[in-house]
Amino acid sequence: MYQELLELFAEQLEKQDQLSKLTESDFLHQYGYSDVHSIDYIGKTKDINVTKLSQCLKMTRGAASKIVKRLSSQGLIEIYMKPDNKKEKYYRLTRKGRKIYKEHEKRHQLWIKRDTEFFKRYSAIEIQYIKEFMKDYNQYLEEQIQMIEK
Repeated sequence: MYQELLELFAEQLEKQDQLSKLTESDFLHQYGYSDVHSIDYIGKTKDINVTKLSQCLKMTRGAASKIVKRLSSQGLIEIYMKPDNKKEKYYRLTRKGRKIYKEHEKRHQLWIKRDTEFFKRYSAIEIQYIKEFMKDYNQYLEEQIQMIEK
């Protein structure tokens, strides 16, 4: 029973990955998941710093710093400081970064539209059960991540 459920989860992840590759622009394929989502958060957030970015991505500040360094070296983001605070570094997208941001946002909206149509097959009560299950499962996975990171 549990083995079949785990196999269904694995199949779902594989199909999501395959759909992403089929629907995304080729130029998005050269960037990793964390890179694209960092670009997304930087594009959506005014005056984002490494602390805010690490919180959005749910990762350590060190991991977020590595991503920032990589994105900066690729010319996707620029680092700036405010005139009244020469200590804190902030990030904003470059023209190249905004291109990735806009393409990701377009693909994200298509994903929402596509999968919302599927969810309409289920009643409100069924959706509520699914949501509760997903929240519980995600919390469990988060706990597992926290244990490994210690």
